[in-house]
Amino acid sequence: MDQKQRMHEIVESFREVKKAFYQLLSQQADIYGITGIQFMALKAIQNNPQIGVTELADVLRLGNSTVSGVIDRLEKANLVVRKRSDSDRRSVTLEITEKGREIYLQTDQKYSEVISGVLNTAEEDIEHLLITHRKIIESLEKAREGNL
Repeated sequence: MDQKQRMHEIVESFREVKKAFYQLLSQQADIYGITGIQFMALKAIQNNPQIGVTELADVLRLGNSTVSGVIDRLEKANLVVRKRSDSDRRSVTLEITEKGREIYLQTDQKYSEVISGVLNTAEEDIEHLLITHRKIIESLEKAREGNL
């Protein structure tokens, strides 16, 4: 197999793994009436108190308009509230509601149970996988910065 084919195989493998994880997440989130993206937004808001929409978009690696739509739906479902910042009245922060926290925790618990089978892989294989991923990420970041 030539180098170009090998690169495509690696990229396709990542795409398939990501797709499988996301489909599983979406399936678990659906049980609680949210989407996979909404779950990821709830998680980011839970883990980053007082986060703004722009910062959330950066964390989720999505556009501001996409994230605004996600937040609109979460707010309509009473899972998130937008609040004006006390220090800067022009700034809006996001807060997870008690209902949102409950749904986030339930979804996270169910998703964790379902994907725990991944841990049945030998520990040394997992460690090797993580080291390899870090190396690939580092290489891609250097290429993105034009330092390759």
